[in-house]
Amino acid sequence: MRFKTFTAPSMREAMQMLRDSMGPDAIILNTQCGADGSVILRAALERRAEPDALHEDAMAETDNPFAFPLADPAEETGVITEISDALAFHRVSDELIARLTKTASAFAVSDAISALSATFDGLFGFSPLPAAPDRPVMLIGPAGAGKTVTSVKLTARALLAGHDAMLITTDVTRTGASAQLRELTEIMGCALHEASGPEDLAALLAQRPPGTACFIDTPACSPFNLTELELVKTLIMAADVDPVLTLPAGGDAAEAAEIVHIFSGLGARGMIVTRLDATRRLGSLLTAMDSGAMTLHHVSVTPYIAKGLAPISPGALAHIFMEDPFEQDTYQELERASL
Repeated sequence: MRFKTFTAPSMREAMQMLRDSMGPDAIILNTQCGADGSVILRAALERRAEPDALHEDAMAETDNPFAFPLADPAEETGVITEISDALAFHRVSDELIARLTKTASAFAVSDAISALSATFDGLFGFSPLPAAPDRPVMLIGPAGAGKTVTSVKLTARALLAGHDAMLITTDVTRTGASAQLRELTEIMGCALHEASGPEDLAALLAQRPPGTACFIDTPACSPFNLTELELVKTLIMAADVDPVLTLPAGGDAAEAAEIVHIFSGLGARGMIVTRLDATRRLGSLLTAMDSGAMTLHHVSVTPYIAKGLAPISPGALAHIFMEDPFEQDTYQELERASL
């Protein structure tokens, strides 16, 4: 695989440099803004797909998601204005709106949803968790984020997909927490395991049958309380787990950015966003995605346990931002796609 970095005054020029140098089969790895306002674009290309003079014209016509034709500045004003207005409604910051619309303006597509979808696809990561992940998934996050319910939803999702599953709670001091979980797991026909600390957790995970999906609920953790953060850190380090941030939609955008930064420092590389169905303005979601290199795994669009987590794609997220906030048809489609 060949890697290259392109720096240009605008996304349009960086994309043109990418296409001229590597062809439309190149994959955009990340995009950044330089201190001087320039665009820094890093891309990769399989060596077997390197362009040559004989194939350059054919490759230019390849239907590749990262090879959108470059926009004509005279035709992009209406689409960009539509995107900008929608992002402003969702309380996205002016600085982030400027960067998103700058990226969107590089794509010559006929509608705002396609332009915003291409922008999200190029800038952010999207990948659903497998129904039965190889490594245990540990849900971490602030109080009220929905970690406990999300852990149950993930367990139900694994069971409905035909996998064996186990649910572990390390939240053994909160009044009624274990009792609530036990009722839910009994309905699902799944045992609930309790771990009072890192040693108990390591012992339970050592007994996990091969191929069994495992999900771990953790206590509420204030991102600004060092003692609580240290406790979560010891739980993460107790075994080979995949820490996943559970983040509620809505709220203050700057606060969401700080939460992402802090929990990514504990090793979280992906997140599940909850309460989408109870939130009208989603600016904090984009701020959270922009502030850290976290993959968006799922969104929660219903309080119900079964079919409670939906996979999310750049296109679906673009639809949510661009549709009428009083209709939210995309939420219904996401719920139908949930497992």
